Amino acid sequence: MSPKEVRLQKRFAILSAVALLAGSAATAQAQAGIGVIGGVSQATFTGGGSQGITWRTTFLAGLVGILPLGEDLAIRPELHFATKGAQARLGRTADAALDLTYLEIPLLLQVRPGSADLLRPQLYGGMSVGALLGCRREEADCEDDPDFVGHDFDTSIIVGGEVEVFGAGVGMRYEAGLTRVKADQEGLEILNGVMSFTVRYILPR
Repeated sequence: MSPKEVRLQKRFAILSAVALLAGSAATAQAQAGIGVIGGVSQATFTGGGSQGITWRTTFLAGLVGILPLGEDLAIRPELHFATKGAQARLGRTADAALDLTYLEIPLLLQVRPGSADLLRPQLYGGMSVGALLGCRREEADCEDDPDFVGHDFDTSIIVGGEVEVFGAGVGMRYEAGLTRVKADQEGLEILNGVMSFTVRYILPR
């Protein structure tokens, strides 16, 4: 088994344990719901090393849960695949892309006022942890580039909002990375920054 496969197995084991705990908590809630979430994102890098970086179009897709804490509050765990990265302008016509793929587990606190309204606005925020599943620079794997030393995990803060109607929610969120994408960039940090437009649907019970 290659070192890359060993690292991937470790990442899956850690995230699977977290997901199992979240799922166990969800099943203990009588009013808990589960559904699907997907979205289109604009991803870039922030930080001191992000000069010359532009946005690139990415996506997210996965599962979402709702664990009510009362009439207006709920815990919102998610599990999804997300692509991130950025474009770097090399000249007037050439771009270089860094494509990152993560398996992420956000744990969010959701405020849901106005339960009797047809249109139900809601806000949420919290933390997310993700395991890096893939990294490519142009057509090459990052592991084949000796100049690229990346982190296996990513942590971030998520804030966002939705408008919900009949169990479906359309919203927007921003994810601000807390972990450097390149582990060797002291003083020239690059962090993930992602703006996502999402659609979420809770399955009928």
